[in-house]
Amino acid sequence: MFCSECGVEASGKFCFNCGNRLHGVEPGETGQTVAPVASDVDWRNEVQCEKILLVEEVRSVIAGHAKRASKGLSGEECLSIYDNIVSSPVPLAKLATIVQPFYAARGIRTGKERAGQVSAPVGVVIARALCSLAKHGQTFETVEQAEDACTLIAELPSSILALKGEIRITVTRQQGPTRVAALTNIPGQWFDWGKCRNCLDQLFLDLRSTMGLPVKQRKDAA
Repeated sequence: MFCSECGVEASGKFCFNCGNRLHGVEPGETGQTVAPVASDVDWRNEVQCEKILLVEEVRSVIAGHAKRASKGLSGEECLSIYDNIVSSPVPLAKLATIVQPFYAARGIRTGKERAGQVSAPVGVVIARALCSLAKHGQTFETVEQAEDACTLIAELPSSILALKGEIRITVTRQQGPTRVAALTNIPGQWFDWGKCRNCLDQLFLDLRSTMGLPVKQRKDAA
């Protein structure tokens, strides 16, 4: 499908390019999609992901990261190149699409987990996480929302190190610094050659930087 906001082809519930909700109207509803709101709304302390994604300045920064994201060589593309060099009765790229779910069904997987604290309000950390996903081409698929926590779920794209998987980032509001727990999961593989570790390294570096987001809440002129 195509995003009604920016026009790019996207999947999941949210557009990876601008953060717009792709399924904005629930079954049985006939209302229009909600328009972005100004950044003077107190999104910095907001835990609801959808409210943060309505903030115009946040959406603009996410879209900027998405446009600058570099698309690396996927595992399937790499195998297709090998197919052109080494003759095989079964194309390696096609074989990978069969073998991965086969091994995944038998419980074979790889992944990493990491937790830490970020000295920023919960809404800012969620916005930084969304920017990080866009920056690294990790397609935002859905969100699991709780009263004081938010879990972002995105696709971990295929690369020459490993086939595609999933990354889950849980941001929790608490007294003091915001808590972040992240995990990666790549089904059907024993090893990822450092892909998951590098992914989490990049994430926590991004969470501890401004990511181009407004540093302070904008105030109306006196």
